Amino acid sequence: MQPATLRRRKDQGKYDIDSLISVFADSFISHVAYVCDGLPQCLPMTTLIQKNGEVATAYLHGHPSSKLIELVRKSDQNKDNGGLEADQKSAVRVCITSTKVDGLVLSSAPNGHEFNYRSAVIHGVCSLVCDRAEKTRLMSLLTNHVVPDRWQDVNPVSSFQISLVHVIRVEILSCSIKTRSGIPNIQPRNIEKDGPDRLQPVWTGVVPLYDVLGNPIASGLTDDASIPPRLLRYVEERNESHRLHAETAASTILD
Repeated sequence: MQPATLRRRKDQGKYDIDSLISVFADSFISHVAYVCDGLPQCLPMTTLIQKNGEVATAYLHGHPSSKLIELVRKSDQNKDNGGLEADQKSAVRVCITSTKVDGLVLSSAPNGHEFNYRSAVIHGVCSLVCDRAEKTRLMSLLTNHVVPDRWQDVNPVSSFQISLVHVIRVEILSCSIKTRSGIPNIQPRNIEKDGPDRLQPVWTGVVPLYDVLGNPIASGLTDDASIPPRLLRYVEERNESHRLHAETAASTILD
């Protein structure tokens, strides 16, 4: 995996696997871009990042009728039939992005406004996971990515669903992570050219931003079931963790 070196604000860049995983772990939805028939496409999908030693792999899942799944399936068939040259020509390449906004950064002038955020970009090559046991294992990890231990709290997956769901393995070729935290930068002004400052002082600062999981609401379809204690614990712990991260980022003093 090669770093995709940032061209701007290079001091905000990271390229290690753990930083990559942390952004995707905190994001329920990522965006997956690819090209089909010469046209760019972009889909919201759940992305799982798995680390094996010094190598990271991304995993996606979807219905076999989706265009991305169809393209990857055809690509895999071409690899089997045409060797290395066909492999390189037909390989489905994707760009996967994920972003967590941690705060609204309000400066003293319009062009100083920005966000505290964590973002990650992956470029990679797709193939289908065909081994049934491996696909089942990855389906469990994708489920637990949404709610930890949810796979253990539900009925076993049906064999039909295992056959229906397709899992895509994305070999990560390059990645970059870009983050911003801290208080605003105060934009310099030339009073002679730009005019005087406002008479009233301008408030500057950060509005912390984080998503909050609400109290679970029963479906009414399983009346005898109770809310799993670890689900309630997860909701509480995730809310607190995201709040603390956003508030800590808001108060960071810039170098």
